[in-house]
Amino acid sequence: MIAFMVNSFVRPTDLRNIQHQHMQIVRGRHTYLRLMLPESKKHTETIITLKPAVRVYEALLAHATKMGYAAPTDYLFYPEVINRKTAMMIMDVQFRRVLDAAGLRTGTRGQNRTLYSLRHTAITFRLLYGQGIDLLTLAKNARTSVEMIERFYASELNAEMNVGMLQSRRQRVG
Repeated sequence: MIAFMVNSFVRPTDLRNIQHQHMQIVRGRHTYLRLMLPESKKHTETIITLKPAVRVYEALLAHATKMGYAAPTDYLFYPEVINRKTAMMIMDVQFRRVLDAAGLRTGTRGQNRTLYSLRHTAITFRLLYGQGIDLLTLAKNARTSVEMIERFYASELNAEMNVGMLQSRRQRVG
């Protein structure tokens, strides 16, 4: 679940609703998942994941197949739990336990980390490590706005984090 979220930009509420029918593996010049999720916070755009999310999904699908939960309408996470609010609560509790065991429950500024922190990580990592990614593309893919990225996700960044990009030069053609 952690690896999936960090590589897919989904919101925690999306986790409880994702079904196999919402997933499409795309293999070509790039390998990724095309997520066609139900509406979330008034957003309906398709989400394109990073390549590691494909491996996570394939492992989840293999396990779901063994357990008999690989039908298109079966849920990706905790498909055996009919009540999706309960499934979400289980995911949340388990994530908190992992954070507690790792001593990472609280951030450097005293804030409690939650499942939503993984979405924050996904977006922030693209800002830091995505080669020349523009905010509009990232915002559309993450089903949010440029304003939200600037206000919440990019607020933790400073100029030295991308000094290489700031110092880079375009290659001359010709």
